[in-house]
Amino acid sequence: MKTNLLKIAVAAVCAVQALTLTSCGQSEEDPTKLAASFSLCAKIQDDDFTATAQMTRSDEGWQIQLTSPETLEGMSICCTSTGWLIDYNELSYTIPIYELLDSSPLRLTVSALDRCVSSKASGTIYGQEYSVAFENGAPKTLTLGENLTATFTEYTQA
Repeated sequence: MKTNLLKIAVAAVCAVQALTLTSCGQSEEDPTKLAASFSLCAKIQDDDFTATAQMTRSDEGWQIQLTSPETLEGMSICCTSTGWLIDYNELSYTIPIYELLDSSPLRLTVSALDRCVSSKASGTIYGQEYSVAFENGAPKTLTLGENLTATFTEYTQA
């Protein structure tokens, strides 16, 4: 009787190990990891500042087209690792990356989404805690620090 129980126990342990080993080869997609290239619409709020933008991320950086408020509508921003090129009406201005404010709502939003490409949906950016919530593999909301929130819609992978 004891040998039968021992055989059953050994067989159960072997079965569990076999199941564990076979599942190691399977990899599910991380639901908090964004593709390297994607686009989305964002509504960004920080204290009394609210803006909406169409945002596209690619290997070259970010393209941001502000759609509101009315005073910024039509502003186009190209973000790269070296700086931001801002076009508005017939004016163009380049800001080196080291001159950008760490507290800029757009910079903070871009930085948080960039980190999601590396599966870092929460952490710290420029001394502020952030968290990105996902739904069905798409970013839905960002909370950063005490005041900044963003809502994302129309997420598509490029």
